[in-house]
Amino acid sequence: MLSRISIWKKTCCFRALKPKPHRRPASPHKPLFLLMGVWAMLVPWVWVWPGLVNDPMFWHAHELIFGMAGAALGGYLLIALPSWTGPKSRHRIGRLPLVLLVLAWGLGRGAMLAEVQGPVLLLSVSLYPLGLAVLVLPPLWHARSWQKLPLAGVPVVLAVADLAWLVRRQSGVSDQGFGLALVLGFAVMLSVVGGRAVPAFINSRFQGTDGCVLPHRSLGALASGLVLLALGGLGMGMSALAGAAVLAAGALQAFRGFAWFRNGVFAHLDLMLLWLAWAWLATGLMLLGGALLLPDVMAVAMALHGLTMGAMGAMIMAVAGRAFMARAPGRLQASAVQVAGFASVGLAATIRLVFPDTEVLGFVGLAWSVAAWSLGWALFLWPALRNLAKPAPHPVLSASRART
Repeated sequence: MLSRISIWKKTCCFRALKPKPHRRPASPHKPLFLLMGVWAMLVPWVWVWPGLVNDPMFWHAHELIFGMAGAALGGYLLIALPSWTGPKSRHRIGRLPLVLLVLAWGLGRGAMLAEVQGPVLLLSVSLYPLGLAVLVLPPLWHARSWQKLPLAGVPVVLAVADLAWLVRRQSGVSDQGFGLALVLGFAVMLSVVGGRAVPAFINSRFQGTDGCVLPHRSLGALASGLVLLALGGLGMGMSALAGAAVLAAGALQAFRGFAWFRNGVFAHLDLMLLWLAWAWLATGLMLLGGALLLPDVMAVAMALHGLTMGAMGAMIMAVAGRAFMARAPGRLQASAVQVAGFASVGLAATIRLVFPDTEVLGFVGLAWSVAAWSLGWALFLWPALRNLAKPAPHPVLSASRART
């Protein structure tokens, strides 16, 4: 009896002295993708809720870029961080930093909705992107992953751009064209991220069957350079130069998309969504370039929806939705709900591009577009909510090591 008691005491003492494993969220991207979907669904309703904010056009553009797309960027970076730092890295996102990051995102959105002014607003909107940079940049620096630092530094650029936009507005300086510059900047980021992801996912699926598709990074770099040239042209008031550069960039991106196409891509729904999202990027750039060259044919504000609702909305949904797709050996399976959500977002963008901006038809088109957009993101949230409590698969966005 005494020996059993002594063994029990030793065992208890050993368990007490044994360090407990650090608990960390297995899927830090999930709350950010969830917030992204909710905010994307709600933001367009500012157009049908009179008096919600004083300047619905600015608030709508700001929140889709810094609220929705900012949350999408955070989710993507937190997914990519473990693979960028390597399996031996000790840097992990704990629960407290993740909670603080989510609260910082919510604080920025609340400050914009309440229309606070001055330093309070500037501090509120900058906490999330700077907090995201603090979580991502130091691990990459310690891991000496120098090639990933520019992409991981995008949150800092996002914070600076947001502060510059708000300061200009508070100072009474005209911010005309600032939103256009931000959208073009996001188009460059979509080109960089999508230009790596789309051909990589296609190659992993069709490896050894139809040849390897080339990413054509040199063409992607040229297209990004043309967009930057367009930004310079806009800054100098040379809209014709900017339009020609953006149009050429869209043509280059279209060529890359056609080069990536493989027979059977549409039979794999997850790849179909990625390829169509890339097609929206090329189409949106060409539409904007045409509008800058021929403003009498299509207004620039109208053509922008091809990049915002079309390219940004479709690419974000196609990539983020992969985190919640069903798994099969070596492949992801997009559900009918996810495909319907993607189609609804594409329909919303098409309606905004097709309907003329008149007093009657413009309002009808706007209402239908808002309804289709919100429905699309509601459908995106359905599988996201169903998978919220489940452990995230690894890898999160691909099925190279998927389990049955």
